[in-house]
Amino acid sequence: MAVVPRVLFLRVMILCFIIRISDATNSTSPSPSPNPTTTATTPGGTIAATTTATTPVRTTAATTATTTAASGTQVTTSSPKPPEMHSMRDFYKILETYDMRIRPNDQGPGVHVLMQMYVESIASISEISMEYVITFYFRMWWNDPRFKFTETQANQTAQLHVAARSLVWTPDIYFLNEKDAGFRASSAFTSLMWVWPNGDILSSEKKTLKNSCPMDFRQYPFDAQFCKIQLGPYGMTTDDLIIEWKEPAVEMNPGIELPEYVIDGWTWTSCGGNYSIGEFGCNQATFKMVRSIGYYITQTYVPSALIVALSWLTFWISPLQAPARVALGITTVLTSTTLTSATRSSIPRFSYIRAIDIWMLVCTIYVFTALVEFAAAHHFSRRKQESMISNQMNKNKDAFQPNGVLKVHPFSNGKDAAEDQKEKEKKEATVEEDFDEDVAQAMADSDERGQIIAAKIDLASKIFFPATFILFNIIYWAVYMGSYEGKV
Repeated sequence: MAVVPRVLFLRVMILCFIIRISDATNSTSPSPSPNPTTTATTPGGTIAATTTATTPVRTTAATTATTTAASGTQVTTSSPKPPEMHSMRDFYKILETYDMRIRPNDQGPGVHVLMQMYVESIASISEISMEYVITFYFRMWWNDPRFKFTETQANQTAQLHVAARSLVWTPDIYFLNEKDAGFRASSAFTSLMWVWPNGDILSSEKKTLKNSCPMDFRQYPFDAQFCKIQLGPYGMTTDDLIIEWKEPAVEMNPGIELPEYVIDGWTWTSCGGNYSIGEFGCNQATFKMVRSIGYYITQTYVPSALIVALSWLTFWISPLQAPARVALGITTVLTSTTLTSATRSSIPRFSYIRAIDIWMLVCTIYVFTALVEFAAAHHFSRRKQESMISNQMNKNKDAFQPNGVLKVHPFSNGKDAAEDQKEKEKKEATVEEDFDEDVAQAMADSDERGQIIAAKIDLASKIFFPATFILFNIIYWAVYMGSYEGKV
């Protein structure tokens, strides 16, 4: 009888122990869910592992992730919920823990930066120093997950004050072909920075730069110059920073007008390259500027052509009018030389020949040749005249003594001295009269022959000079205007 109560007592104790274990298990298990839960129990009655499968549910609360360690302990991790932004004070709280020295996604791929430009003006294009001044609005877009926030109203953005922008990480972009940036803005508020709820950032800044622009003047003034602006990161390789253009990469102010050029289009491309320390990105925009030749036609081509035509007026002036022809020829030569010097003073000194150099050289040759033509005509005329006079003098030199006195041979008979003197004087007067007539006739003949030769030279010049100059104009303008891309 004593054995039965003992058996019953043991059963009651085992039942109570099982109930206690069951209560302990229920108190440590999660709240009921529709997902299945599997529990494994060792023979000793302890829980070895518990695995819970949950279906992801999108909520406004923090995201929760549950994992099971190897020891059987459940580990729960959660990412913080982006802060709600009711005012800019809430956004500036992010900056309290923000580190601008670390780029976004510092453990991940490089930051992707998009760029865009709006050109406000282009001015001060200098051929001497090969540079130009450009004013533009420079925009960049990138994403920084550290600035994510929960919007409390539609289309909400955070606009950072100018003092707070220096606390935000920005790409280290610089301009490769910049020569000078010492242009001070009239106001300190020439930049902006907007942040969207997903962390997207827009940075815009007004810049004025003086950039270098290598130029080629072989076709000057029928040339077109290509001025570039190159920009890229200075210290970050493509592993940390990737830059690209955002379409449309370059926009232009339609009101831009240049005094000497016409903007005939622009292009953009990438100009990145490998260097000894790594690969760096680079973006490039190219502006095509075609020179307007209206100024050069009115100030250089027409005046020089008129000077050449003016030098031809000497062909209609008698070669005997030496002072008039010499003065006109020298004046046209000096004027042509002055124009040539003026055309070369506005551009750098190059060893190659430009289009305008060919024109001015040909004009100078025509003017100088016209002066040489007069010298030749005048020389031939004077040489003929002097030759005729010299021949006539040689014919009558036997009638005179070396001292210029007429030779008289002595008579053998003894005539009266008075009669001899009269006859002597008569002979002298006759010889002198005949000599004067011969010299005058020789001079008249030489003048007529010299004028004929000079007239032939002038006549040939009147035809040759204009005809060849017109032919040169046809060839010159056909060649250069055929390759010219602008408008007159």
